[in-house]
Amino acid sequence: MPRIASKSASEPRRPALRWHGGKWLLAPWIIEHFPAHRIYVEPFGGAASVLIRKPRCYGEVYNDLDGEAVNLFQVLRSDRASELVENLRLTPFAREEFEAAYQPGQDPVERARCLVVRSFQGFGSDGFNLGARRTGFRANANRNGTTPAQDWANYPEALGALIERFQGVVIESRDAQGCMGQHDGPGTLHYVDPPYLPETRSTKKKNGERYHAYAHELTAEDHADLLAYIQDLKGMVVLSGYPSALYDDALPAWFRVERKALADGARERTEVLWVNPAGWRARDHGLFGGSVCEAPDG
Repeated sequence: MPRIASKSASEPRRPALRWHGGKWLLAPWIIEHFPAHRIYVEPFGGAASVLIRKPRCYGEVYNDLDGEAVNLFQVLRSDRASELVENLRLTPFAREEFEAAYQPGQDPVERARCLVVRSFQGFGSDGFNLGARRTGFRANANRNGTTPAQDWANYPEALGALIERFQGVVIESRDAQGCMGQHDGPGTLHYVDPPYLPETRSTKKKNGERYHAYAHELTAEDHADLLAYIQDLKGMVVLSGYPSALYDDALPAWFRVERKALADGARERTEVLWVNPAGWRARDHGLFGGSVCEAPDG
């Protein structure tokens, strides 16, 4: 029988990173469309915003090929987590710190610190990707509400909840299909949030040339291959993306729901969820609502 998953007394209050296509604000809506599940898999984990905000379940898997993001979450679950928190607490909100963060070195804690500096001290969501353009330092203090420097000062304190939330989460760094295949089963929910199709998103340019918003992009052919693969999974699938004829044509039997969302500096876009038949059938058993997970065996 399903049970209501317990929530932490210290729930995360902010995203781990500012990530291109990150789902922190959309997460509650996405989670509302999750059926009950025993195993949860994020094959394109990114900043893990949905995982962080969903109720914990029996088994959870975070996966991404971006080594910088994976390193951050590994450090947060290591015996050096407190070192990272303290180093971030002592890091000033400064232009030279931001510029230096593009040369992070090899130490895992320093790599994680530099990733967070680039993410929160730079404009936009490109700071996480070392291959993207340098976004510029967020120096503006003449603004309404919380300034970037004040926001930065609050970040280290919020890490405790992220450290706790990742307790018991498997951290992977492999191809998405291999990750899903290993953990697939009737009780598995795969939340699939790949890089947006290139033709559905705004063009990213650096010195007039288009650049990759993600360290690991997917071509249209890669998306078609992914769509074919997820249709053969035994588990439940919730797929995120922008409106796409490729997706709609490939998934005619999947439930489709959409809503307006803000992206690219408050530009309005339409976010779409496609839910496979196995996941959608769960609604008939009253298992939608984002707060139900199946109890572990025994």
